[in-house]
Amino acid sequence: MRARQLMIVGVATAFAGTLGFAQVGRGGSQWLTALGDAQRTSWIRADDKISVQAMSKPGFELQWKQKLDNQPRGLQGLNQGVTAAGVTLFVPMSIVTGSSNTVYGIDNDLGYVVWQRRFDAALPAPSADCPGGLTAGATRIVRLDGVVTTTPGFGGRGNVGYRTLLGEPGQGVPVEGRIAGPGRGAESPAAGAGRGAAPGAGANQTGQGRGAAGAPPQPPPGPSGRGGQAERIPGSPRQEGGGGAFGFLSRPSGVSYAISSDGMLHVLGLPSGKDIQRPAPFLPANSRWSSPIGVDTTLYAATSGGCGGAPNAIWAIDLDSDAKPVVSWKTGGGGVVGAVAFTPDGTLIAAIGPGQATGDGKANAIVALDPKTLQLKDWFTQPTAEFATGPTIIRHKDRDIVAAATKDGRIFLLDAKSLGGANHETPLHSTKPLLAGGGGVSADAIAAWQQVGAAPADTTSWILLPVEGRLATGQPAANGPVSTGAVIALRLVDKAGALSLAHGWVSHNLSTPATPIIVNGVVFTLSTGLPEGPEGQGTPAVLHAYDGATGKRLWNSGKAMTTFASPGSVWSGLGQIYVGTHDGTLYAFGFNDERRPTNGG
Repeated sequence: MRARQLMIVGVATAFAGTLGFAQVGRGGSQWLTALGDAQRTSWIRADDKISVQAMSKPGFELQWKQKLDNQPRGLQGLNQGVTAAGVTLFVPMSIVTGSSNTVYGIDNDLGYVVWQRRFDAALPAPSADCPGGLTAGATRIVRLDGVVTTTPGFGGRGNVGYRTLLGEPGQGVPVEGRIAGPGRGAESPAAGAGRGAAPGAGANQTGQGRGAAGAPPQPPPGPSGRGGQAERIPGSPRQEGGGGAFGFLSRPSGVSYAISSDGMLHVLGLPSGKDIQRPAPFLPANSRWSSPIGVDTTLYAATSGGCGGAPNAIWAIDLDSDAKPVVSWKTGGGGVVGAVAFTPDGTLIAAIGPGQATGDGKANAIVALDPKTLQLKDWFTQPTAEFATGPTIIRHKDRDIVAAATKDGRIFLLDAKSLGGANHETPLHSTKPLLAGGGGVSADAIAAWQQVGAAPADTTSWILLPVEGRLATGQPAANGPVSTGAVIALRLVDKAGALSLAHGWVSHNLSTPATPIIVNGVVFTLSTGLPEGPEGQGTPAVLHAYDGATGKRLWNSGKAMTTFASPGSVWSGLGQIYVGTHDGTLYAFGFNDERRPTNGG
């Protein structure tokens, strides 16, 4: 382990870097995070370690835990991380933010803190509704077609491609990530030929093998109108030296974007976590913002709750402009719920919660905005639809379906091309309340994935809803009675074009479940646990894994975690699942292999 740490903190030569590449065994350059795809599905389509078959055998367990020095603010502690493979010293890393203005670069294999950054910004006193500090994780640029590009010529985990529910790569607006160019980009079909599928990753789980037909396709070119800069990562230096197959060694290895408590946007270089551009004003100071996301050359986030005097609004900042101009759209009514999502053509979709709408303001609504101007294009609204989750977008045949859940456990399905029809209030489908009285939705996002069969007609789309309290009558309970909460799995049914949702399965009884993560057909559900309070002793977090098609539990973490989890602190990347608990401890679960210690610490 000591030798590995020395390699991380300083590599003297390119040969040492190449040795690091071989040691880690993961080539390429890719970014993975659960909510980070443009459609906010929480689905990671392919993984070379995790599958239903692999999880059905022993071996998935705690790999390491690392205590970070972040100080929690109320219930807010560590946020969801974003995982980057092969981008800095060829070491797979996760960029993790903490509520007290901290950002960490974590080595995924050992849990070693590669670097740490604390933003010098004032922190107000926290409250239950307005914790202050960093209220969401760091992020990066995503592609609207969901393709993860890789650096060619190196095998290993970094070469696993994945895409979202949006269908075939190439649809929608191409965006800048590490866009293909000389010496980089997606590997060709020929390069991918001959490699088998991941162990246990059958077509019914991923819909994509690793032979020639399943190799990641060449991504579309970057946005036009930027000359030679079309391939540049927005926010990175204007000149990127080097070329050829090893040109990436002399280029910036990528950037991540983080927002400090004073509302400043920071463009962080991955090798050190330092600002590589002057921080730019983005959001009102001390506001509460949702999970940000970058599309094309624009970064988006939403503020709600009136924290720091910020309006209920959606904000966008131009990453590729030196001036960093900001535009916003104020709801004029309810708060923005959860994170914003994007359709294949780049349209921004957002959920608006309850509130007193004035003028053309919106409340209890799903809205569609132009991604550049943030002008309102379309909306759906119903007075009784008190939305509790942000939107998730599902590709079904030739339609993009928007799904969102309400406080009483109803799920609405809308056509992204016409959210509410001519009268703005007609959904494609809405379920009955899935909860008994007194319950509620326990997270601000649902999840979705597709079980792909041998023929298109055999494909099943699933929606997963995390809830608190007891379930309404009629819910299947094969995993036992539910009293405090559960994850409900529903199947999308299409009868001659008429869509509906049918009961699938329900998890075991859970305590305040987080939004599930689906990895290669495995549904990971986190029972976040409870803090100590007047009603009794707290309970620790427990991670569970289910077969996404049947609801059979494959594994759980038992007593590995000793306290409750921070809201929204679970994510996955490169064969591991990560959970951040309230005391600042980060846990990594995965399979033992040559890259990781086996002592659980």
